[in-house]
Amino acid sequence: MVQETVQAAESAGVLGTLGINLKLFIAQLVNFGVVLFVMAKWVYKPMLKAMDERTAKIEKGLKAAEAGESVRAEAEKERLRLVSEARSQAKAIIEEAEASAVVRRDDMVKRAKTEVEKVVTDGKEAIRAEKEKMMLEVKGEAAELIASAAEKVLGEVVDSDKDRKLVAAAAKKAAAAL
Repeated sequence: MVQETVQAAESAGVLGTLGINLKLFIAQLVNFGVVLFVMAKWVYKPMLKAMDERTAKIEKGLKAAEAGESVRAEAEKERLRLVSEARSQAKAIIEEAEASAVVRRDDMVKRAKTEVEKVVTDGKEAIRAEKEKMMLEVKGEAAELIASAAEKVLGEVVDSDKDRKLVAAAAKKAAAAL
């Protein structure tokens, strides 16, 4: 049997020495070609198409991420601008309120001064009126005292003309003394 195998191998040539059967080799090549054709037609092309689509989606996602980053940066700039604007408006409102407070304070001080001056003026007027009233009372009492003193000194009743002259003279002296 070994001899038969060796003879069959010698008759096959170089391929036979390597243990390769030519008919079987050709059949395997045909099978490989068919499998290669089927794979190229129905497997490789759809897989390449799916990979291209996936690559396109990834690139689109990267572009969207870059666009999102630029939008985020713009939004951050806008936020900072709005914050700055709000701060400046708040500062202006505070300054306006302070100015208004100063004006109100000055107005209140002026009103208070006016009221104080009015109270002082009213007080002085009341004191003057009270002084005049007291002076009239003093003059009246002085006139009575002078009339009774004149009666005692003169020993006679003083008539109204003499009384007036004496009272007027005494009032002038009393007023001059005050």
